[in-house]
Amino acid sequence: VLENNYESLRVLNVERNGNIIYTYKDDKGNVFFGLYDYKTKQNEHLYTFEKDLQVVSCSVNRERTLLAASLVQAAKEGRRNELQPGSRCLTLLVEIHPINNVKVLKAVDSYIWVQFLYPQVESHPLPENHLLLTSEEKYIEQLHIQVTQEDGNRVVIKNSGHLPRQRVAEDFVWAQWDMSEQRLYYIDLKKSRSVLKCIQFYADEHFSLMFEAPLDVSLSDSGFKLVNFGYDDLQDQEKLSKHPTLCVFTNHTGSLCVCYCPNFDSWEQITYSVLYFHKGHGKTFTATLGHVDSRVTKGITFLSLDYYVAVYLPGHFFHLLNIQHPDLICHSLFLTGNSEVIDMLPHSPLQSLSGSLVLDWGSGKLYRALLNQSYLLEFLWNTRLDCEKLALLHCVLSCGRDPRRLEAKIIQWISENISACHSFDLVQEFIIASSYWSIYPETSNMDKLLPYSSLLTWDTVS
Repeated sequence: VLENNYESLRVLNVERNGNIIYTYKDDKGNVFFGLYDYKTKQNEHLYTFEKDLQVVSCSVNRERTLLAASLVQAAKEGRRNELQPGSRCLTLLVEIHPINNVKVLKAVDSYIWVQFLYPQVESHPLPENHLLLTSEEKYIEQLHIQVTQEDGNRVVIKNSGHLPRQRVAEDFVWAQWDMSEQRLYYIDLKKSRSVLKCIQFYADEHFSLMFEAPLDVSLSDSGFKLVNFGYDDLQDQEKLSKHPTLCVFTNHTGSLCVCYCPNFDSWEQITYSVLYFHKGHGKTFTATLGHVDSRVTKGITFLSLDYYVAVYLPGHFFHLLNIQHPDLICHSLFLTGNSEVIDMLPHSPLQSLSGSLVLDWGSGKLYRALLNQSYLLEFLWNTRLDCEKLALLHCVLSCGRDPRRLEAKIIQWISENISACHSFDLVQEFIIASSYWSIYPETSNMDKLLPYSSLLTWDTVS
């Protein structure tokens, strides 16, 4: 079935445990929900909705006993409305172990996005599940769903007549879901000022406001935008591309940065900002574009790559920003104009998900984005600029794969280039950097005690 309906196959969601939720249709338009198990590499059929509808959002609880989905009428002329009268979007909660009752959570005229919370507790099934409902009407609420077992392993909703719910957020203009940390970031406007808020969800039904901070960004006219609430092709991507781009990136070391690019005033240059919350400051970068390729009209892309954030516009520039140590510009890589790296970048829009996952909007395919250590080594070998040598040296070492072989190659490179580097001591920098990266991934709390670089300042002319 999957092979015959590959064109209709698309990713809906990636849960915290790595499982991928997808959907496809048969020749009759029936909607199938499937799950790809990240650990076993097997596919599992979850549920079939025997109506020709389009899926907005879907999520499955950790035990795979409940499925939440929101659907809208498929865009076909002359078809009657398959949903409840007066509603555009139908949100359902389905018992799938085994397939049994279906409960209508909402039948409204606005889109709804669904997301089960995934607590860290893995030892036994939880008696209560928690589901987030995010509405196009700019509010988010949490539903509490108690389940019980009947007739052996049959799992049913215990309180299906009345599901308790809590309002989590409202009146926001932008929101992002952090699957790996189970956090919600959202921005509301207070007296025309953008305020970023972060809510942490816990294993029980509780959640708390971790922080709120004013942002010097303009979102008052940007409308409503969601980030990482699953794969959503119902939002007008052409329209969204004209809005400011904003996303939050975190990693296991505790870094948190906000990347922001305002609307483009012209195609001569692009300005974007990165706020390093873990460092207490931010930086603004400007890239000159020159000739504009007519194929590129989607705006810039931000991608999370562990210790780095990649910022690029295909055909024009590629920046690899060091978010662990952003103070010196020489620890980041800035490529513009004609470059083999820039030419390799995909032209279709990419969405950065949790855990270095990347979704290609054009094909609907899911990838894991990693820095190519072999290519970085080749780049290091051929570059002529001292600032690029320094940035690439740290970037290669941060990859951490096969360190003995890697260090042997770098030592060979140093022996052949030691006289060609004038801005810093190659040997000294290599010793400090290799010592740092050999320890840091396992003991990130030692960051303040370990020297990262031999340099304290950098002349931007170098």
